[in-house]
Amino acid sequence: MSEVKQIDLPKPRAVANLPKVLNGSAPKASEDGIDLHQIFGILRRRANVILGCAVIGTVLATVWVFQLTPRYTAEATVMLETRRNQMVDLTSMIAGLSGDQGAVRSEMEILKSRALAEKVANKLKIDEWPEFNVMLTKPGFFDALMDPLSWIANALQSLTTPPSAIVASEEARTRDRKAAEVGALMAHMEIANDGRSYLIKIHAQSTNRQAAALIANTYVDFYLLDQVEAKFDATRRASNWLNDQLSDLRDKVRDSERAVALFKEQNNLSEAKGTSLNEQRLSELNSQLIIAAAERAQKETSLGQLQSQIRAGSIDSAAVLDSPLVQKLRSDEAELMHKKAELSTRYQPSHPTMVNLQSSIDEIKRKIDEEANKTVRGLQGDVNAARAKETSLKGTLAGIQKTATEEGKLDVPLRELQREADANKLLYENFLTRFKQTTTEEDIQQADARLVSAALPPRVPSFPNKSVLIGFSLLGSIFIGVAAAFLLERLDNGFRNSEQVEKLLGVATLGLVPGVVRQELPQDVVVKRPTSQYSESIRSIRTALRYSDIDHPPKVVLITSSLAGEGKTVFACSLARSIARSGGKSLLVDCDLRRPSVAKLLGVNSEPGMLDMFSENGNIDSIIRVDEESGMHYIPSKGGTANPQDLLGSQQMRSFLERMSTRYDLIVLDAPPVLAVSDPIILSHFADTTLYLVRWEKTPRPIVTGAMKLLRTNGGSVAGVVLSRVNSRKHATYGYGDAGYYYGRYSNYYGYHQS
Repeated sequence: MSEVKQIDLPKPRAVANLPKVLNGSAPKASEDGIDLHQIFGILRRRANVILGCAVIGTVLATVWVFQLTPRYTAEATVMLETRRNQMVDLTSMIAGLSGDQGAVRSEMEILKSRALAEKVANKLKIDEWPEFNVMLTKPGFFDALMDPLSWIANALQSLTTPPSAIVASEEARTRDRKAAEVGALMAHMEIANDGRSYLIKIHAQSTNRQAAALIANTYVDFYLLDQVEAKFDATRRASNWLNDQLSDLRDKVRDSERAVALFKEQNNLSEAKGTSLNEQRLSELNSQLIIAAAERAQKETSLGQLQSQIRAGSIDSAAVLDSPLVQKLRSDEAELMHKKAELSTRYQPSHPTMVNLQSSIDEIKRKIDEEANKTVRGLQGDVNAARAKETSLKGTLAGIQKTATEEGKLDVPLRELQREADANKLLYENFLTRFKQTTTEEDIQQADARLVSAALPPRVPSFPNKSVLIGFSLLGSIFIGVAAAFLLERLDNGFRNSEQVEKLLGVATLGLVPGVVRQELPQDVVVKRPTSQYSESIRSIRTALRYSDIDHPPKVVLITSSLAGEGKTVFACSLARSIARSGGKSLLVDCDLRRPSVAKLLGVNSEPGMLDMFSENGNIDSIIRVDEESGMHYIPSKGGTANPQDLLGSQQMRSFLERMSTRYDLIVLDAPPVLAVSDPIILSHFADTTLYLVRWEKTPRPIVTGAMKLLRTNGGSVAGVVLSRVNSRKHATYGYGDAGYYYGRYSNYYGYHQS
């Protein structure tokens, strides 16, 4: 391969000439504020989404509403009586209401109480109502499906559970069932007050209108009856209980006072005799015990010191040294020691005189030790005596403490008996006073509330309000549909029409290339069906390309895109075939030296190809091939070269394109994507213009904007944008005023279906 000559690329065009969108100051897609036209456009384009959400939501809500069981609400009203016609003031147990809001709230809580609900439930036998007893309701599909499993579970439980546990379990289930029924009844009740009056409204809800009125009226009856019974029961119980207790209290007072006196007499207790003597004896014994313990400790210490001195061989204890015998023996020992010292200068230690002196000294020491041992035995006896005295004192003290404790225990029941006697006496006096008051007071008891209006069977159900629920569901479904429409529009980040391309990229849209069915290759459609929509779109782009520069129609056209998979190779082949099919001379050059695809697209061998042009003996005519179906000339390429940029930017490449421009009407350069490599930027300086392909609806707008800016900043001339792989039918639904609308309307006329 000959040496590749590099040439200087022309300087990039001034960035100032670029559209504002590529310099960071692009005009906004819409003016500030609310763009009603854009909003209506979104609603029009997404009308099917909004309508679908509205229809589905409303239908589902309607079905759900009509499946609901209607419930009726009956209302009864009672008013609390705050004015009472009483002759005398009764006690607090039977007094009337105070009339404040606290009392109203208290009465409302009584109406809500479980105790009142249990009375109503027992009266109405709600366990026989399917509405409250789930055992009486008809089983649903899933209940019937699970019934065999529950039977098996019950059988296993009966085999593994003892009979006593089964009975207890049945009782627990019965209690739970009754509690659930009462809870269901309470859930169907509502007690309300407006906060400005003493009227309390009782609302009862049921699936049967008659049952709703019956429950509300029964609640009122039991509430009023409960108030009257409470007052009568309180008065009657107070009188009867006071009457029954007075005689017993008299006997208790008498018996308790007699018990106090008898207890003192039996235990020889009196206030004066108390525990002062025992306390005095305990104090004296404690003092003696302390002294005895000190003496015992002192003697034990002396004994221990003496025993230690005897073992050490140096006795200097006062108990031993004070003995006259010891003093005499020590004096004799001193004289003998002195005499021994004098004779030691004259005699040897083995001399009989010296031996006799030493024997006398040893005998004196033995007698001193014997006297010390006697002293130790004497001290040991003193210690034992001291210990015995201390033990005796402890025993005497424990006995006195036990006696004092027993006497203290007797004092506790004495005080208890005295307190009981005093309490019985006071209670008797109070009961006697209360009994006299109760028997003398008279009052006609009545309820603290009265019925204002009884509950009547309601004519219309209170739930569900079908029209309101369906209306709200319709509004909610429409709102969800509108939100979904704007969300889908927001997520739509691709180009759909020429207006979007021109507004964001600042270049014209030369045409829209529709997609075709998968069973048919687009490049074959140009040849086999020249009257098809696809062929017509290619011809329209040819016409737009020709008139992009009337004075100097482009001869070399670069085809590129932002990303792979946007259909640039198919478009380049279709464009070149269309020109050849129309009688012109076209040359398709595969300039993607990294991943070539022209040979694969046409189903031919990639050699000889583009790389052979750069060899020393390369014959250009030998590498140009002819497409038999259309008459198009093309040069394939083989991948794997190490320096594609050097080859594409060489003088040989420029000279080749200049020579071919004189032989062909149009040279189509199939280049790789702009964002992948810089090859398209280099080739854009050799081409007269560039066709930039953007896949309809798929390629993100920021990607296209960045790639276009990169291409144009480095000097590339872009004739326009081609939207590829357009779904004509879907495009027509947007109402854009371009060729896509026409193609979508008349696609069946051309005899094929869009992908």
